[in-house]
Amino acid sequence: MHTVFSVVENGLITSDRYGTDTSDEIQVLPDSAFQALRQLAFSDNETDLLLTLTVKKGQEYVRFRNYVGLLGLADGTQLEILPKIGAPAESRTTLLTMLRHLRNSPFRTLPNARTGPSRLPLWEVFIAAFLDALVPLMRQGIQQAYVSVEASERFWKGKFQATRQQRDNAHHAERLAVCYDALTINIPPNRILKSALLFLNERSANATNRQRLGQMLHALADVPASDSVAADRIASRRTNRLFVRYEPALRWAVALLGHRAFGVRQGGVTEQSLLFPMERVFEDYVAYGIRTYWPNEGVVSVQESSAHLVDEHVGSPKFKLRPDILIRQHGRTLLLDTKWKSVNGQERGQGNYGIEQADLYQLFAYGKKYAADDLFLIYPTNETFRQPLAQFGYDASTRLHVIPFDPSQPLASEVEKLAKYALS
Repeated sequence: MHTVFSVVENGLITSDRYGTDTSDEIQVLPDSAFQALRQLAFSDNETDLLLTLTVKKGQEYVRFRNYVGLLGLADGTQLEILPKIGAPAESRTTLLTMLRHLRNSPFRTLPNARTGPSRLPLWEVFIAAFLDALVPLMRQGIQQAYVSVEASERFWKGKFQATRQQRDNAHHAERLAVCYDALTINIPPNRILKSALLFLNERSANATNRQRLGQMLHALADVPASDSVAADRIASRRTNRLFVRYEPALRWAVALLGHRAFGVRQGGVTEQSLLFPMERVFEDYVAYGIRTYWPNEGVVSVQESSAHLVDEHVGSPKFKLRPDILIRQHGRTLLLDTKWKSVNGQERGQGNYGIEQADLYQLFAYGKKYAADDLFLIYPTNETFRQPLAQFGYDASTRLHVIPFDPSQPLASEVEKLAKYALS
């Protein structure tokens, strides 16, 4: 049974062999888990996108970049990496709510986490969601399909194959080389689901999930596991019309079998890992909220790319500009960009609030090319940043607004506050 530890994104992680004292910024893991994490940091060049290893006063620390989710380690430990939003239970609930709106992912079928904080580790929540997606498939009946079979039979069936008869049955006149279509449940989508169930059955520690996994495995008892999930997934897409109802469960199965992260290149990440770049999670969450809850008379465009940084080069424009959100309303153009970064609202004009200068350059270019006078940088709320900062003036006609957005609050109310401020 795996040991699960909850850690916080961007927090420092160290080994208990250095002591057990902790602070808000330092988390302690058993030395075996820390060494496995340390080895992961060294094992692949691509993990520098995910982990950094530092030494301070002879003590080693590992820090995750802005990634959240699950990371399985070689020693069997599982890390649950949560966004830095409140206590672990609240943070887990907020993350699950945000993941429901992550584009091109299976997480839209996650249950509404706002009904109460989830007490299950993320891994078990994901398993339960996969099983929930399987329930309607089992109720409707497992899909069967006709597949072409070449065989030597005692009776005529389908089409006779003369060439193969001479080759295979020259000494067996009692057999006929035939080709026919057979109805079977041994088809790519079912094999993928069977592989996922077998994989998860060995890795779930929750009694309810294990019971449900056993029931699903019994229902697919006659289906073999997949020899190649990737090949079977391609085959499933070729016949997508037959398996539309399978798609939610298949997306879960492929994600849970993937052993890699969303947004992290393959390599260095162990099985039972499911990681997400928090920047993208926040961006998709805010974009969904604005598309859904912005006042109706507004026209909202997400990831529009109609403008270029360079209008002309050898007869064509270059370098598309793709702001997160454009709103054209009441003769105004509002341009919004989201950043999952920490703003220090206590500086009160004395510093740069932790805002990166490159982000300001980016917004200025967006504003000029899209003819937007009001630009908005949206950052997550923190204890020092709960109110908009004082307005920034790029020039006489271009204004920048830095706005907090609290993902732990109902999405509709946060968008309503943003719209009230932006349209005032």
